[in-house]
Amino acid sequence: MIISKTTYEEQVISFIYNCLLKGELKPGDQIKENRLAIKLGISRAPIREALRELISNGIIEYRPRVGNFVMNLSPKDIVDSYITRGVLEGYAARDAIDNFSVYGINRLYKMTENMEELASSGKHIKLIDLGDKFHEMIFSRSGNKQLVGFTKKLSIKSHLMFFKYLAMLYSPSEIGERHKIIVDALKSGNAEQVEACIRNHYYETGTKIANLKETESK
Repeated sequence: MIISKTTYEEQVISFIYNCLLKGELKPGDQIKENRLAIKLGISRAPIREALRELISNGIIEYRPRVGNFVMNLSPKDIVDSYITRGVLEGYAARDAIDNFSVYGINRLYKMTENMEELASSGKHIKLIDLGDKFHEMIFSRSGNKQLVGFTKKLSIKSHLMFFKYLAMLYSPSEIGERHKIIVDALKSGNAEQVEACIRNHYYETGTKIANLKETESK
């Protein structure tokens, strides 16, 4: 596989992310720079940078004198990650509450309908991608660039966990309804309601995934 000559680091991250989604890489698997370099047809420098980014995002762990491995998250890691994402996105949405037009709100409602349709038809990767766009459309409207950046960093981690357990978490109608509740809160213009709604959205999912993970490990 040869990738294009733009943003190598981002494309390496995308490649690893897709391998994780497809189950080609699993928790505990070692990621070797030289094999990735050969597979992607690039030098090892952007691969190192991509791995550093994934390490900082809690997707990969570096073991001194051993190498890089896919993280095996504990139930507490999962809950902590989702709580943090909820705090960041909730505050970002609160900060951006006045930046949503009628058109933007209607677009978000349409996305909730599309998410339900994708879930119903089993198109889970497309569902994850649309969910990412939905949430980024909300938090990216904050004028705080650092807040937006830190929130985005947690996206890959939460998407991977959600994708793995999706079928056991929510029905298609629940997926649509849970996101519609967020849009309703945004439409209300109540900043406190929006922040609380988003925090709860992530806390509920993180807790469910952690419980499934705990059951799975018994």
